[in-house]
Amino acid sequence: MKRRIAMAACCCLFVLGRWTLPAMGQQELPGDCQAAMSIRSPQGQVDMFTRCLESGQVSGSAKATTLKQRAIAYMHLGQHQRAVDDIDEAVRIRPGDADNYYLRGVALRALGKLDRALEDTNRAIGIEPDNAGAYANRAYIYKSLGNASQAKADAQRARELDSSVRVPAF
Repeated sequence: MKRRIAMAACCCLFVLGRWTLPAMGQQELPGDCQAAMSIRSPQGQVDMFTRCLESGQVSGSAKATTLKQRAIAYMHLGQHQRAVDDIDEAVRIRPGDADNYYLRGVALRALGKLDRALEDTNRAIGIEPDNAGAYANRAYIYKSLGNASQAKADAQRARELDSSVRVPAF
């Protein structure tokens, strides 16, 4: 079961791999943090985002964005608990950001914490009803929980919103 959860989480990283900051989010970041976005190595990104965060150059919304981006890099490295820790802090800074809940839901699912993952994913959808990644994540969660009919409905909704999003096979 845990192996299937981890494999499904890896499939969701397809969505994360395409993750980019909106132009506005990039503009609020110092140059070092923006430069981290162009690094292809997740460990290199973690290192640069960490230096940026430790420099004290970022605060408020920019800090939340930097934490979110470092969390994505941590997920690519399979360090899901570190990702959750970063997103917990980002949520404290920006509690209305659907992406924070979506990403934490993905990381929690990878950790096998399906109930918490479902709560966060539902919250992401509540804030942003057109979030294809959140519907895909919820489809994986429901499939893992044995709720195939809800998983199929969410997979279909995710594909309606974004035909390139990965969803579980049935």
